[in-house]
Amino acid sequence: MTASQTIQQIEDAASWDDRVQKVRQVPQRHGTDEHATIYAEVAQRVYVPHLAPDFAYIHESQFDRIMSGTLFGEPAGDLRKKQRKPDTMQGWRTVAGFAADGVSYSTFLHQRHYGGAFRQVLDATSEKRGNLIEDAVEELFIATGVPYVRTGSHNQVEIEKRFEVAVRPAPDFVVFDDADTLRGFLECKGANDGGTARDKALRFRTLRDESVRLGGVPLLAVLGGIGWTRVNDTLGPVVRDCDGRVFTLANLPEMLTVQPFPTLVGLTDKP
Repeated sequence: MTASQTIQQIEDAASWDDRVQKVRQVPQRHGTDEHATIYAEVAQRVYVPHLAPDFAYIHESQFDRIMSGTLFGEPAGDLRKKQRKPDTMQGWRTVAGFAADGVSYSTFLHQRHYGGAFRQVLDATSEKRGNLIEDAVEELFIATGVPYVRTGSHNQVEIEKRFEVAVRPAPDFVVFDDADTLRGFLECKGANDGGTARDKALRFRTLRDESVRLGGVPLLAVLGGIGWTRVNDTLGPVVRDCDGRVFTLANLPEMLTVQPFPTLVGLTDKP
């Protein structure tokens, strides 16, 4: 079988489990000199279309708080709130004035120095954006009754004792069945430039080794950001290390159709 035929078979897979099986067959069907090319092409054709830049999203609910001056609390000492800027000094009244009369050059320079309203929103919601993927995964698990643990610095020891996951830090999520047996783990990674994506891709190699050590526990990735469109040394290797179990916010619900999730859905109470 040629590399082109293998790539086409993976792209045309009838289901996610079928795709996983075909991705896993690449090392058996092809020499090592073809692997990188196959994984990169599969990543480009099958996975890149679902990616979107996470800077395309903003937590809109905070914007009106800039106008009212309540986005940040009162500063201590001699500090001045960045919200005290000409275009929103009096809320929408000054906005209307600027819209009608234009913006002076001095005010333009002020905005360049301090940052505009949307820059403030990004700064104020950086933690929320950082958790954008993890929050979406957790909401999906809660809504569909999948037993899971969301990991963090507070429960590393618990994850190791309970599930024998020794890698530190632990994967972002571990999922388990009604016998409290580890059934899979999942890592979320966002990257909007290729260098960052390349560095983050190395994490999946480590998790793949842990998956093998634990007897082949499925490893899944949920990715975001256009950095992953650099397929040769970023997305391609992640597809390889996760056996094709790679998802984004755009197709996240489809993750529940791939093993181990069909047997886990509904095991916990839904809201």
